[in-house]
Amino acid sequence: MARDTLSNKDHEDMDAFIGAIIDDYKNGSLSKQALVSGLGHVIAAIDLGNHDEARKWFKEGRKFIKNTLND
Repeated sequence: MARDTLSNKDHEDMDAFIGAIIDDYKNGSLSKQALVSGLGHVIAAIDLGNHDEARKWFKEGRKFIKNTLND
């Protein structure tokens, strides 16, 4: 069975997610700790091979970080 991999679309979504949360940090609407924590969750999901979870972060993570992880 082939291991699930991130597609080109997934990489585009990941780039957009990372860019958005960096912009949120730059404009002061996101703390550094929330940014680091959110990226850590995404990296861990990818490291564990849980690409469905990573894809969910790419789509919904910005809102979760701002509403849940932000101090």
